[in-house]
Amino acid sequence: MLPLYRLHLVWGLGFANAPLLYGLAAASVPILIHLLNRRKHREQRWAAMRFLIAAIRKNQRRIRIEQWLLLAIRCLLVLLVVSAMAKPFLESFGSVISGRRTHRVLVLDSSLSMGYTASGSSRFDQAKTVASQLVKDSRRGDAVSVVLMGDPPRVVIGDPSPNLAEVQKEIQELVLGHAGTDLDATFEAVDRVLDVSTIPQKEVVFLTDLQSTSWRPRPSDGKEGLARIIAKLEARRPRSVVIDLGRAGSENRAIVDLQVQSPVVTPATTVLVRAVVHNFGPSKADGVRVRLTVDGRVGPEQLVDLPVGEDVPVVFNQQFSSPGDHVVEASIDEDALPLDDHRRLVVPVRESVNVLLVDGDFKSEPFQAETDYLAQALAPTEGSPGEPNMMRVEVVSESQLARRDLKAFDVVGLCNVAQFSQTEVDALEDFLKQGGGVIVFSGDQVMPDNYNRLLYADGKGLLPAAVGAPVGDAAKKESAFGFNPLGYRHPLLAEFRNQADPVVAGLTRTLTWRYHKLTLPKDSTAQVALAFENGDPALIEAPRHRGKVFQAATSADAGWTNWPVHHSYPPIMQRMILEAAAGRSAERNIRVGQPYDQSFYPSAAGASATVLTPRGQSLPAKLKAAGGVSQLHFEETDASGAYEVKIGPPLATEVAFAANPDPAESDLAKLERASLAERLPGWNFIHLTNWRELAQNAASVGRRGELHRPLLYGVLLLLLVESITAWKLGHNDPSS
Repeated sequence: MLPLYRLHLVWGLGFANAPLLYGLAAASVPILIHLLNRRKHREQRWAAMRFLIAAIRKNQRRIRIEQWLLLAIRCLLVLLVVSAMAKPFLESFGSVISGRRTHRVLVLDSSLSMGYTASGSSRFDQAKTVASQLVKDSRRGDAVSVVLMGDPPRVVIGDPSPNLAEVQKEIQELVLGHAGTDLDATFEAVDRVLDVSTIPQKEVVFLTDLQSTSWRPRPSDGKEGLARIIAKLEARRPRSVVIDLGRAGSENRAIVDLQVQSPVVTPATTVLVRAVVHNFGPSKADGVRVRLTVDGRVGPEQLVDLPVGEDVPVVFNQQFSSPGDHVVEASIDEDALPLDDHRRLVVPVRESVNVLLVDGDFKSEPFQAETDYLAQALAPTEGSPGEPNMMRVEVVSESQLARRDLKAFDVVGLCNVAQFSQTEVDALEDFLKQGGGVIVFSGDQVMPDNYNRLLYADGKGLLPAAVGAPVGDAAKKESAFGFNPLGYRHPLLAEFRNQADPVVAGLTRTLTWRYHKLTLPKDSTAQVALAFENGDPALIEAPRHRGKVFQAATSADAGWTNWPVHHSYPPIMQRMILEAAAGRSAERNIRVGQPYDQSFYPSAAGASATVLTPRGQSLPAKLKAAGGVSQLHFEETDASGAYEVKIGPPLATEVAFAANPDPAESDLAKLERASLAERLPGWNFIHLTNWRELAQNAASVGRRGELHRPLLYGVLLLLLVESITAWKLGHNDPSS
């Protein structure tokens, strides 16, 4: 015989108070009473007995049936009362049992799409309303935890809290995030909350719009990683409920990108500001107004038509009159999801780009030193009165490199430097950690062994490629190598794309007589910007720390190549300097939810900072020493907009950065129940769409599948039937 607590495995039922089922034996009490009360008599015949025996035999069968009917009703009454006290429930409805304590985990989707507003209320406000109602209708003794579904998710209340009033207060104070979601991390957070709970009965309620983008595993983790987390969660046997607050076919338009089309911006220079608008809705939108605002001052605007599902670029010409950090904002008229109708960009405007050129073969005669052509290409008007120049170039000899403080420069150019010391290499590495750029040119002074040992370091150093033996002979100029622009794909060569033959010839007809063979390691992330006709790399770009490194196979002067005397040399060298100097600007614009990191000089370690967020909060921060630099690390970036950072002594400076939402969050396409089940196989959940009905009677969620109430109603009905039956049978006319 199976134990009573296992009966639900056979019948599909569970019992909250299974031990009470032993009380079913009480159903035998009416039978015992009936047997004990049977009349025992002694037979004694007398004259009229034959007439009584005839009457009894006539009605005996009817009386016996009536007695057994009453007995059955009374036994059934006992069975129903005992069963109701055991509190049965249908297993198919989950394991939430009335009368037992429940640990309810409320998971509120706080991704940007939950800011969609209809009838004056956002989806996030609706989620908070339903969550508050669920807490309000919880039974005495229930405990609640709260998790915000975001990127990253946040556990608001971890330990099960029986203080329902405080839980409701916490829910009302929740603020919508502007990021997406990390689905894997959210399920892990829910599992951690359930793991610390000592309450055996558990329920997880997701309040979400089921946006398709939010409910997908991260590509890096894949479905396998999420499946393991879900399997672990299911092993705890919670009842999972998904309350769908979304609506298919929602209209939405958004600014999905905003960029300045120049790596470095200087005052009085006209730059292109490019905004991209996308229509995520199901219908075309005509005459949408796109505005540009700079430092709070409204600038130009344009009207554009937005076809369904297409990016529409909008380009503005803009000048910045003064150096410093400027906040550029592109916006459209607000729709039902206003959070993505604005996009900000912090543009650091520099007074100039400061370049340090290190000459490995310095000569005083004009255009005889290694850096003369390069310095002329970068600052052709330097020294001319009234002629603005965005680059300031300083030239030093190789021996002076170790004595120079690099923090005053944006880019360091190493031209035919023979060899480096470890101290110089460390200084260059720290310079790259601060976002600076390094450009390395070859030449006849270069010692490949020194470069490979200290600068390349088996692929772990700052050089992207190993320096091999020289190829060609500068003395025999009849054997030369031309350039292969590789389809002009790299930004350095973009200006030559689709140009006339005379313009392109300034690059393609360049000849190089000698170069060092550069060899990239396997699986290198470096890009070959320019190659020789034989396929060997001529110019390589690679990221390093927060900066960039460019490595050229040939010289910067006319000793190994005639490139410096061609028209293509100045624009490509200028663009390369700007790209190398862009590292210090790139960190000013991040994705919402992504930590903000900025590096400063080592001497600033320990300085205090204050960050003013777009929500008006003033949060403390501190600069910490980190590998040769001081670093500001700030994680509270869950709001989109511009952030102001004030750093105390010894820096005593102010910087700004902007956080913008993921454009994927603007796509309001949602999942239905079947799609969600397919995307998250192995997860058993109940899908509800009528949240208003649920909010009116949230306690009904916990009563689905309970049977004790119908059983008690049956007891009342049987009591009425038993009374009527006993009364009627007790007043029968024997003569009938």
